[in-house]
Amino acid sequence: MQTEPKIDVASLKHHAFAEIDALRDEAVAIAKEIHANPEVGWETPHAAGLLTGYLERHGMLVEKGVADLECAFRGSAPGREGQGPGVALLAEYDALPGLGHACSHNLIGTIAATAGIAVSKVLGQLEGNVYVMGCPFEEGGGGKVFMIERGVFDVADVSIMWHGNNEVRVGSPNIAASGATYTFTGKPAHSGQAPHLGVNAADAAMLTFAGVNALRQHVTPDVRIHGIIEEAGTAANIVPERAVVRMMTRAYSYEDVQALRERVHDCARGAALMTGATLEIEEDMLYAERLIVPSLREVVLESLDLVGIERPDSDPQSFASADSGNVSQLIPHVTFTLPVDDRGSVPHTAAFAEACDGPMAYEALVTAAKIMAASAIELLADPERLAAIKAEHARLKAAKAQRVA
Repeated sequence: MQTEPKIDVASLKHHAFAEIDALRDEAVAIAKEIHANPEVGWETPHAAGLLTGYLERHGMLVEKGVADLECAFRGSAPGREGQGPGVALLAEYDALPGLGHACSHNLIGTIAATAGIAVSKVLGQLEGNVYVMGCPFEEGGGGKVFMIERGVFDVADVSIMWHGNNEVRVGSPNIAASGATYTFTGKPAHSGQAPHLGVNAADAAMLTFAGVNALRQHVTPDVRIHGIIEEAGTAANIVPERAVVRMMTRAYSYEDVQALRERVHDCARGAALMTGATLEIEEDMLYAERLIVPSLREVVLESLDLVGIERPDSDPQSFASADSGNVSQLIPHVTFTLPVDDRGSVPHTAAFAEACDGPMAYEALVTAAKIMAASAIELLADPERLAAIKAEHARLKAAKAQRVA
């Protein structure tokens, strides 16, 4: 009986590394172009077009407009016989309002695409598929949640993502989050001549913050509540007819955020009652906490070893939130980070936006693509290891369900 020759996994990884080195100039040019042309929300056609064009030029199949989202896409490259497991590499490309690419999304999308192309070049020797998931509007819109709900991730057994940071981390847990918009409608009046005829929507906005400030004393230490007043009138001598408050809530778990969000709603409801304003509540998508699978984390740590990066001593709790947490509840997922500058810049700041277009960031792009590609190849080349990772994920989900119950 003839046996199949053993796969030389080390050789496949080094082949992928050579592909990434060859793609370097093209990848950096794309990341720079995305950085120079930040797009926010769901409308990111330029960035999505750059990434899908990149994948197509290098032979990957691209489905555009997946999940009924214009700027979402799924790139794919089937391996030998078109069968086997699927590894999803997550791409993001939306920017932050007013700050541009201050969360490294110009790099995240390009890294996933570059790693996907590199893996596609060695898939002829492997069974399985690599997918580059183009995920729009992470910054509050929950693009991945829509993609999950509409079946885009059903082809994947595991997912990997990179994110910019100020240090090396692998598999840091993050917390759940959601936001809401509170729109108060009052009644305008002349502030000097007839203020008693008005209903002050701005007062309702300020009283919402007063309620939230009182609430903060009576929540657990993991809770974060933060917000802004987006609108609160147009002139000091007119009783404000309309006010808009944006509030975000965070906590360790999806379930905690659901309960917490309702308490914040009550602060807004009370403010409306006190002022006589009417209230409209619009809830954002709810981002789940990231479920950490240690055996998948180990795969990425081994890839760090391969590119000569020292393993982190530990991965502390991150109080950031992302819709990759929702992916982690569906399938095993790992996010790893590399620093983008040597000044300790942190995401969502102007300094971090500047760093994401710097030399160290583009070195991180190449290194991260290699780590991601090596990890994907390892998972596709070792079905038993992947099965063990999926089994561990299932146990962790079951344990969480039992705790919640």
